[in-house]
Amino acid sequence: MINDVRMAFTALRSQTPPMGTDLTVLPIAAEAGFYVGLDGQSRQHLLLARGSEAAPITDIATLAVSTRELLINGVQKDLIDVICLFPSLADVFDYFIVAVIERLQRDGGTPADAVGAVLQAWRQFLTASPGPPGHDKIANLIGELLVVVDAIDIGGASAFDSWVGPSGARHDFRHGSSAIEVKTTKSHTGYRITVHGEDQLMPPDDGRLFLHLVRLERVPGSGHSVASLVNHLLSSGISTDKVFRALADSKILATDLPATAEVTFEVRERLTLPVDDQIPRIVPTTFVGGKRPVGVLDLSYVVDLESRLDGALTAADYSDLVEAMGSGSAG
Repeated sequence: MINDVRMAFTALRSQTPPMGTDLTVLPIAAEAGFYVGLDGQSRQHLLLARGSEAAPITDIATLAVSTRELLINGVQKDLIDVICLFPSLADVFDYFIVAVIERLQRDGGTPADAVGAVLQAWRQFLTASPGPPGHDKIANLIGELLVVVDAIDIGGASAFDSWVGPSGARHDFRHGSSAIEVKTTKSHTGYRITVHGEDQLMPPDDGRLFLHLVRLERVPGSGHSVASLVNHLLSSGISTDKVFRALADSKILATDLPATAEVTFEVRERLTLPVDDQIPRIVPTTFVGGKRPVGVLDLSYVVDLESRLDGALTAADYSDLVEAMGSGSAG
């Protein structure tokens, strides 16, 4: 659906811009009364057939919602008109349109109901960002998204739910008794990672933990971006609500996505290590009495993994691991 929306707007931009308050319009899901439009200020519109219900009300500063009558293919139509007020957020608005269509197809109701529900759910996603995310934050998120993409491509869409790091879980990925912690580095050499707390390298109870190291290099115009990986997830059938909620929990708003599109990294190395007693680490039993000393409020330390590289998983073993994140067979 996202590709249909984008192709429609591309076609509209190839036409002569409308004059005044007019719109150029194309159908997206005409059977459901969905259209997209472009006005003379290059602002994108989502147009939905309206019955007797009023247009939803929103105070989201990046959007406007009103009603409009248009003559489409010789037929007068009464429509709800959702306008993206900032052309710089065009990509985000594409996702918003998909979310409205998904909501209507899933929950039924009227188009006005669907718009209202998505506006409410997307309030945190469409808030104006205080500034673009830094390259370190983007690189770290790309490292995690690469594993998300692997898990979904191999294990199916349900694997997305194993990505629990954004919601504050101890490990980035968890399914059953298996967990994966992702560490991303931009260093050209070495295998040093920073660990936070004495429980980050503790496996789940009676389970297994794996460290997945991703080495990235900033290469303008080549490689992966947050935006490109998000597109992959949406194309794989993951709902826009799920994707943007996870991004927001990772402190990257939907309105940040356009700024991330040009920040691209190439993957130089990826490897996965089982965490066992041979991995250098600090755990609760490291301390006298089995807990952090009184008065130590925070703990982070650097681990060198180079001596453990011989124990890295094979490609087949890694594939089995991420497949289990979606298959329900982890353990």
